[in-house]
Amino acid sequence: MKLWDRFFITSSIVSILVLILTVAALAQHGTSILTRIKFARGRTTAVEKGSVHRGMSHDYLLKAGEGQNMTVHLATSAGVCFDLYSPAMRDQLATCAKDWDGALPASGDYRMNVLPDTTTERTIVYALEVTVR
Repeated sequence: MKLWDRFFITSSIVSILVLILTVAALAQHGTSILTRIKFARGRTTAVEKGSVHRGMSHDYLLKAGEGQNMTVHLATSAGVCFDLYSPAMRDQLATCAKDWDGALPASGDYRMNVLPDTTTERTIVYALEVTVR
């Protein structure tokens, strides 16, 4: 076998392996649905309802100001929780929580990621209640 043939076969195998690994890595991330939370006029509380299953999460964005107080409550059966991130994802304020309450450290878009337990095989319904004052 000529040197050029070996090089071609080796580079082809490497290219195929890289492609397979890239597809596998992207498949593990699953699907995320993004929704912006907006309060009705004169209201400080909003409720978002949805459902998630393994491989799927819901991301909610909420614009709020530094020093405001935010309360987040996730009503659901076992198997679903939320992560809470400050603007620009600088800080993770809550990890796999059902409830969170606190003063907001900065102004901007806060992200709440509602996600199921990775072992669940069923669809789980939830209600996310957010209050900002």
